[in-house]
Parts: sequence; structure tokens; C-alpha cells
Amino acid sequence: MNVERARRRARIRYALVAVALCAGIAGAPAPAVAWAEPAGSDSTSSTTAHTGAADADSSSPSTGDQDTKADTSPTESKDDSPKDEAESEIPDRGTDIGTDTADSTDESDGTEHEVAQRPSRHTEIEQPTKPERRTPLLDRLRARIDRTPADEDSTEAAPLTRHLTVVRTEDATPPAAAVAPNVATIDVPVTTDTPEGPQPLSPLGKLLQLPGHLVNTVLQFFDITRSSQGPAAPIKIAPPINDLLFAAFREVEKWIGLDRTPPPQPPFPTLTYTGPTTAKTPTVAQFLNASAAAYGLGTTPGGLVPFTVNGFQMASANIISGMAARVWVTPDNQIVISYQGTTGGTNLLFNPFIAVAQILTDLQVIYTQTTPWAFHDALRFAERVQAAAALQGYGTDDIFVTGHSLGGWEAQYVAQQIGLAGIGFESPGMSSTVPGNGADSLFVNVETYGDPAPFMATDLPGLQPFMPPYVPGGGIKPHYGHIVMIGDPAAMTPLLNAVTLWRTGPIRNFVFFVDFLGNFFQYHLPGIQAYHLGVTPDPGVVPWLGTARGPVNTGWGDLTIPELLQAASDAGSLHRSAVAA
Repeated sequence: MNVERARRRARIRYALVAVALCAGIAGAPAPAVAWAEPAGSDSTSSTTAHTGAADADSSSPSTGDQDTKADTSPTESKDDSPKDEAESEIPDRGTDIGTDTADSTDESDGTEHEVAQRPSRHTEIEQPTKPERRTPLLDRLRARIDRTPADEDSTEAAPLTRHLTVVRTEDATPPAAAVAPNVATIDVPVTTDTPEGPQPLSPLGKLLQLPGHLVNTVLQFFDITRSSQGPAAPIKIAPPINDLLFAAFREVEKWIGLDRTPPPQPPFPTLTYTGPTTAKTPTVAQFLNASAAAYGLGTTPGGLVPFTVNGFQMASANIISGMAARVWVTPDNQIVISYQGTTGGTNLLFNPFIAVAQILTDLQVIYTQTTPWAFHDALRFAERVQAAAALQGYGTDDIFVTGHSLGGWEAQYVAQQIGLAGIGFESPGMSSTVPGNGADSLFVNVETYGDPAPFMATDLPGLQPFMPPYVPGGGIKPHYGHIVMIGDPAAMTPLLNAVTLWRTGPIRNFVFFVDFLGNFFQYHLPGIQAYHLGVTPDPGVVPWLGTARGPVNTGWGDLTIPELLQAASDAGSLHRSAVAA
């Protein structure tokens, strides 16, 4: 009898629970139904619980549905526990995926302990016979059924307003106490006033560079390269042979008559620099050494260190397009992107095929009006460097570009497209232009008299009619930025005479090309620019190749870009390479 009576009582209890559950669920607003696990639930994180609920029941509201219904549905009183669940879910919108909210505080009444100990709704439904689970649930359902209209008017407006304030900036600003939790969870990029400084290479990064360093040490022994940190060649055979060959070449020029007074050239207007000289940039020597290092296998510019990402120097090499570059950091925490010139120098020992693509790129720029693939690769690499540098606290003003020959071309293009400052050495003009074409920029082209490469342009007179017509500050193949001329203007005499032979017969065309190549190797390489700029090359690649003679601009190697512009202006060697828009 007692057993039967107990069973009857249990059935009555189950019926009451079922009726209460149905009434509570029917009267509850949609956003509070089986969406977020309350803090302290058995789930690993609130975000994971949201996903699981949505996947398990197709009728569960999506994120977008909840936002829509939250603006129109009846709201709940401050003491209503489903309201606590909805309120705790709103700040979760701004948190990172997987953030654990089990220790969060109930902001409506500050009862951290009550929120943390509240049992899971799923647990209560599955085990309704446990008294400790049943009583809190009935209390919450009874409070839901018995709430008054006055209670509904005092709903979770504050949390909702706080959420909308973050999303809709035109709303009125709520009290600071309400805004703080959500403001702290907004993912806003943070930049620092000063960069973190160069990061060291990882052990694996050092190991990967070891073969290049070892090979370069051998090259230094044979005087193919030089460095302040490497061994000196015990016997230097190449320099006297080099001097003898170029002395013989000059005699041949005289015998052909290329030393005669050249035909008059159109005026080459100079530019007076009146801008500030206080902008902080790397020095001319740092730019030149970084450019020369691009030719060296395992070489490092004097005083610079690699710019590293995850323990490896940031670099790129594409044997299809011919673009290759490495990134360095100066002692003043400025980043220098150095693009490699044609042939890659001693890098040919490890990557010989890239020279073919680089020569084809040269020919494309010279003989067509198109932009080669290598230039686009150079631009994409610079953009990747900007993104990586920003994560380490560097700004755009801390990033510079440089290069020699083809590398200077690529540096020009990058500067033209995204406005970076820098110095290019011995680079020709380009097919692409922008308004003003760098008339107000801090990009400088340093060019040497006698080297035909920079004169393959329309804003430098000397190689017409081999090149298109000369236009002061323009034409169809101008340089970007400013031009600083170094060396001896008299070194142009053989070229100015040789170009008059162009298109006058096969033999004369051949003479022109031979003189073109002779002067190219005589004046083009970075060691010659180092001589005229008063720079001690570090590193030097085939440092004995060429003819270092003529004026030396003592001290220019220590100048920043604005100081170089001022010094060249004072010396009358700063020229207009662009027309202001």
C-alpha cells in the first residue's frame, strides 16, 4: 500500500514538473531558449556550447536570428535566470573563439557565486528526480510565470544597449561601467610608438645560412668578394689585370676616334633642393652596402642585421620572374628591402637559372612599354614586408627600398606604386609613371657618368637615338624620383660619340655595342659608386672590376636621403627626373 502511494506521489510530481516545464517554455522569449550554456555549465567553453546547440537542433536560433528577436521580444526581469544566460552571451560576441567564460560575473546583480554554481539546463531535464536539481528549476519557472508587466519593463535593456553601442557607433554612449566589458573584447590592432627591434635568427635559421657563409669565405680568399668580417685574399692577381684591360680598352676608343669632342647635348636642368633635411633615414652607405650584399652569397651589409620573422630572415627568390630580395634592419631600427640585380652575382653558384629570367626582364623593360612580372613580384614582397613589420611595431615610414641595376629598377617601381622612400643605384628609366612621378618623394636615383645603364631613359640625354627622344623630366621612359649624378661628366665622351654610329651600318652598330658593354663594365658595378660616394664597401663583390677614377664626394656616404638631396643640390649634381603634377 505504501509502495503504491509512493508511486502515485511520484507520478504527481512528474506531472507537475511536465506542466511547469511546458508553461515555462511556452511563455519564454525566443532568445533565451536553449542557446547559451550558463556560466559554470559542464561545457568546455560557452562558444563551443553555442555551436553544439545550433547543430543539434535546427530550430535553435542562429546568431542573426537572436540579434533580430532581441530588439522586439519581451524582456526579462533582473532576477530572471534565463535573462542571465542571454546577458552573458552578448559579450561573448566580442571574445575570441574558444574563450572560457565559466568564471564570468553576473553583471545584473553581481552574484558571481550564484552564476558560477548554476547547474546546466540539460542536466536538469535529463535528471528531474534529483531534489537539488528540481527545486532551482521550479523556482526559475515560477518566477517566469509570476513576473509582472513592471518587471518586463525593467528587462535587459542595459546589456542590449551596451551591445548595440559597440556595433552602432551612432548610439548614445552608455555609462563607463556598462561599456568596459565589451570595449575590452574588441579586436583592434595595437601599434607601438617604437619597434621591438631586430629579432635574432633561430638556430635553424643560422644553420640554413651556414653553407652560403662557408662558400663566401672561400670566395673572399680568392678576392671574388670582400668583407670587413672575412679573410683577406693573400694574393690579389685580378686588380692589375683589370686595370690593364681597361687601359687597353681606352686606347682602342682613342684609335677609333671616340675620344673626340662629342656633339652638343640638350640642356640637362638642375634642381635646387629647398626641403627639410631632418627626416631620419638610413645612410647612403647603408643603402649601397645593402644593394651590394644582394649580389653576394652569404654576405651581410656592414652594420646591418637580418629582419627576421619566426626566426628566419625575410627573403624571396623567384627563378621564373627573376625577382630576388632580402630584408635588413639598421642600428636605428629601420628596415631596408634590398632587391638583387641582374645575374645575382655569386648567388649564381646556388641559383644559376635566375640569371636567365633577370636578363629577359632587362630586355623587356628596355625594348617594350610593359611592366615585367619581376616588378609585380617586388611590389608584392614589399607589401608582405610591410605587414610583417607592422606586427613588430614598425610603421610605413620605417621601411625603405634599395637595389642596384635591375634591383634599383624594382626599388623604383615599388617606391612609385606605394610611396616608399629609398635609393636606387644605376637603374634605367621605367615604362610606368604616376602623376608627378616622385617630384615630391624621398626616392633618389644615384647614377654614374660613363655607365650606359642609367642613360637608357628619356629623362637623361646621351643615348638618343638608341633610346626614345629625350624630354627634360619626362618622356616615355623616365626615372621615378630625383636623380643625383656622380663621377666625371667627361666619362660620357666615348658613349656620346659611339651612339652616333647607331643605325649607320652593321659594323658601326657592332662598334657601338662593344663600346656600350666596355663602358658598362667600367662604370656600372657598386664598387665604382662606393668610390665616388666616399663609401668603404662592405661587402664588395668583384671589387676590382671597373675603373675608379674622377671626383670623390667625400662624406656623402654618411648622409641621409634629405641630406644627400641638399648636398647634391649645393654641388649642382641634383637633376629633375619628374615634373610636378
